[in-house]
Amino acid sequence: MAASLRGLHRDGREHRTPVKSGAKARNFNTDPLVQGMQRVALETYLAEVDHHAAPVMHAVRSGIWPLAPERLQVLRRTLAWQLVRTQMFRSWYAQIGAYLAPVVWAHEIISLCQRRLGRMLTDEEGVAVFWDAYHRAPDPQLFNDDRWHLRAPIQGLSFAMDYLEAPERHLILVQAETPCLILGDTGVVIRRPSGTYSIAPPLLGAATELFAPVPPHIC
Repeated sequence: MAASLRGLHRDGREHRTPVKSGAKARNFNTDPLVQGMQRVALETYLAEVDHHAAPVMHAVRSGIWPLAPERLQVLRRTLAWQLVRTQMFRSWYAQIGAYLAPVVWAHEIISLCQRRLGRMLTDEEGVAVFWDAYHRAPDPQLFNDDRWHLRAPIQGLSFAMDYLEAPERHLILVQAETPCLILGDTGVVIRRPSGTYSIAPPLLGAATELFAPVPPHIC
């Protein structure tokens, strides 16, 4: 019998999911607006990322540490993708977008007013136009982007890389005494300054600690 995981629906009902499909979602990285190989361009690119990461992850699993500088850079990029290629990151990205949309709209209206007037708005005018535009901003869903789920991790990657490459950031290998169950594309766990843990990606600060699972075997 194939190994399975036990889970709960939101209404409390129990269900079983095969381990191989426990962390999968259909068409998670596919482009809905094109056909052929271009439809899975991001998936193909991520496969290449994983291909380059495989020997580095094998070295880490074998206890080789510290890594050579070029391998350390590959590991950082792998961790950055691990931060942004999950459903949790997409949900967070969508929520942030919904909150920021009226602000972006208001700034665009200010720019439009200034171009039409041929001058910069005064501080008082700018504040008045901003709040008027903010409260009149259209529903973000009216600007539906069918590719937003592809843009989210790509845009978030550069910020994650900047965070991981900061001079004060140190990567430490921690080995567990007992093996843990790790599924494919498992997200990075974030330790808050308060000592609590979260799998949601908040704005990453200098005091934030990240714990990235490294499975003993790749399924």
